[in-house]
Amino acid sequence: MNTKDQSLTNVSTTMTFGSVFTVAKAPRWLAAFGLLLATGMPALAQCPPAFAAAANYAIGATPYSVAVGDFNADGRPDLAVANFGTNNVSILLSSGGGGGTFLPAVNYVSGDAPISVAVGDFNADGRPDLAVANFGSDNVSILLGNLGGTFQSPVNYAAGLGPFSIAVGDFNADGQPDLAVANGFSDDISILLGNIGGGGTFPAPVNYAAGIGPSSVAVGDFNADGRPDLAVANRLSNNVSILLGNAPPNAGTFLPAVNYTAGMFPFSVAVGDFNADGQPDLAVANRNCNNVSILLGNPSPSAGTFQAAVNYAAGTTPTSVAVGDFNADGQPDLAVANQNSNDVSILLGNGGAGGTFQVAVNYAAGIGPLFIVTGAFNADGRPDLAVANLLSDNVSVLLNANIGFAPPAITQQPASQIVQAGQNAAIGITANGFGGTLTYQWLKNGVPVVNGGTISGATSPTISFAPALLSDFASYVVRVTSPDACSVGAQVTTSAPGMLGVSDPCTGKQPSITQQPARQIIMSGNAAMFTTAATSPASGGPLSYQWRKNGVNLSNGGAISGATSPTLTINPAALSDNASAFDCIVSNTCGFARTNPAALSVATIFCLADVASDGLDTTYNPNGSVGPEDLDAFIAAFINGC
Repeated sequence: MNTKDQSLTNVSTTMTFGSVFTVAKAPRWLAAFGLLLATGMPALAQCPPAFAAAANYAIGATPYSVAVGDFNADGRPDLAVANFGTNNVSILLSSGGGGGTFLPAVNYVSGDAPISVAVGDFNADGRPDLAVANFGSDNVSILLGNLGGTFQSPVNYAAGLGPFSIAVGDFNADGQPDLAVANGFSDDISILLGNIGGGGTFPAPVNYAAGIGPSSVAVGDFNADGRPDLAVANRLSNNVSILLGNAPPNAGTFLPAVNYTAGMFPFSVAVGDFNADGQPDLAVANRNCNNVSILLGNPSPSAGTFQAAVNYAAGTTPTSVAVGDFNADGQPDLAVANQNSNDVSILLGNGGAGGTFQVAVNYAAGIGPLFIVTGAFNADGRPDLAVANLLSDNVSVLLNANIGFAPPAITQQPASQIVQAGQNAAIGITANGFGGTLTYQWLKNGVPVVNGGTISGATSPTISFAPALLSDFASYVVRVTSPDACSVGAQVTTSAPGMLGVSDPCTGKQPSITQQPARQIIMSGNAAMFTTAATSPASGGPLSYQWRKNGVNLSNGGAISGATSPTLTINPAALSDNASAFDCIVSNTCGFARTNPAALSVATIFCLADVASDGLDTTYNPNGSVGPEDLDAFIAAFINGC
């Protein structure tokens, strides 16, 4: 095997490819299927991530890179792995059935020391092809895809010195995939523009300077002009180069690199919108300081520039980073391959405008994991992981086992209570679940309660009655719902019932009539009086009176006085009052009582027969015997019409 005249470190001595394994450890490629440009919406809460134990699949020797594509058009993702030590590419077709398993590898020859692989349809036949960066032969191999998931012999195209990483993008907006290659020894990026109608061929590369020792290249529109730009991780200058794409007529060319500081020995770069501002951000795996740098993209008018790096701890010797929503909360997360701790770190995004991440959770992979990529391998809609393991010569597949989150937990059930009508009342619960983003709906005897009138809080943890009414007497429960997230849909927990008893404070406290008003028979022009009496418990409140004539409330004035007192006086009584019925409504704060109606008879003269029929003849015959005075009265009455 040939040697390079420049090492992958700052040491100027000659180095064999064997020593590259121990010094460089891992390249970084993020392009096409390997790059997830996530536009994460703000997350409401964190779903718990979980990955099943790794399933390992044998491939060629010293695998450096893995990519995802549906090579046999069966609708299931397959894997392509660049094997540095055996100069070939392994194809692992999905075994089907939705299980996330793979058939044994089939190998295809590439160039010398293939170190990175990307997927694209280079000849526009609808079938995915492969682009392979060959570190040892300073070129790129194109393997065109056949029907059934097989590939043609490679056709090679020159690149720079020590191609380390390859990415796919349409840089000149002609609808044809182009290639960007990070050259680790010539410190530049080779751009190979795809020939239109050329059957998957490429012209000679055009090179653009990057930092020192570029090891990874990713594609994104960083300045929001609709044209793809490049982000390059430079392992020896500890920075990231941004090369903005030019507009037509210079489409397909790039502006000089602008560099941003990262961590020590940055080996991999990925793109995602981590703070949900619509602007692409960068995640960089720093091999020599065991962390990941996050560089948030600045919004317009500074789009295309980046803020200072913020670092988050990963495993030991992180060499590759990928972006995916692993807990189904709508927020981009990070997956990091850690070469020397033989595991994968998952850093969940916190969501919102911060672009921050939680502490890493680690999952075992193979030996010497170098490269990581995401894909939905078992067709459950959740992103899984594929990891190329340098020292165990295999690929680890970690299926996303996220089963969502527990239903809401009600930690305090509603307490039953009894109040008097007119008093305020409240029934509440406490609950937790899914980051506190819960919704509530109270039900009264099984029917949803609506806010209004004296009721509030029908969709909150506490429902209030201000005041409680007799009609509020019922059994109340609340449905607590967690949001539809984490791939499991909304979950509902219903509380135990809480009884609200509402008693009538006026029971037995209404007025009681102790004296009914008596019927009156009077001469026109005389006064008539009606009197009532009533009692009221002290807690029932003071008594009030309202006299009525023929069911109509009376008011003081004219001949009427005492209309709102125990005694009603009509003075004088008129013939129009004749045959009227008078009653009184006696009330307190708890209710009312009504007297019996009392009749009023008004006449111009009393007829003895009328009087006698009423049992009142003693008015005119008080001594019980007939005398001359009684005869005189009878004659006078007869003359007057009796």
